[in-house]
Amino acid sequence: MTLHLPPAICFRVTRSCNARCGFCLAPPTGDHQPAEALMQRIDWLLSHGVKTLHFCGGEPTIHPALPQLLAHAHARGAKTKLTTNAITIADALLPLLRATGTQVKVSLHGDREHHNSIVGVDAFDHTTGNLSRLIAAGVPTSVQTTVIAGGTWVVEWMIAFCLERRVRRLSILPFIPRGNGFERQDEFGLRQSQRRELHELVTAKRRALSNRLDIRWLDFTARPVHVVEPGGDVVLEGATGTNDKVLCRIPAPLA
Repeated sequence: MTLHLPPAICFRVTRSCNARCGFCLAPPTGDHQPAEALMQRIDWLLSHGVKTLHFCGGEPTIHPALPQLLAHAHARGAKTKLTTNAITIADALLPLLRATGTQVKVSLHGDREHHNSIVGVDAFDHTTGNLSRLIAAGVPTSVQTTVIAGGTWVVEWMIAFCLERRVRRLSILPFIPRGNGFERQDEFGLRQSQRRELHELVTAKRRALSNRLDIRWLDFTARPVHVVEPGGDVVLEGATGTNDKVLCRIPAPLA
């Protein structure tokens, strides 16, 4: 069977993480591959038509080879993106992100109390501080926010935060029962009416603030997403783990 990959693909650098988000789509398993294996998979993807690599996790910034992977992908002509909780951003990573034109998306989910509660660690000050460092370093940086049941207020709070910090784009993710979220859907899940009201709010805010803040509705239930796991599996991920389909495993290089 011929494998057709999209031009952009999510590349999980690691399944280790320094947070414990209750809604995590890809819970930590500890899978942490060496740089050589990850670079070989990048080469394979680019040879199969992929143009943009979206580095994710787990938490990609805790893998010591992330700078090497970004530089390698950039040298091969790929565009690069990075999604991070921004708890830890090494000084050496900032100029590399800027030099490679990597678009960074920082996960922030509300004020200090709310954010720390749902990510499971005391992270708010680290995340917001590193967000400011990214912007100051000239790295193209946006914010993404997951909204859970009872958390619609977060939209207004995040809009005010982004405007104050001069963040140009905010993506709103409605909670989906995947990964850790599958076990906590009774607590975090949005009823259909809540989901519809949230979407209407985001749409209204997008129109009202179009000249000041690019607000986007990012719904992972809309269509499956191609993801490369740290072990090399290429997976078509659906809204829940039961809908996932393993398309292939990237072959290891010949000895």
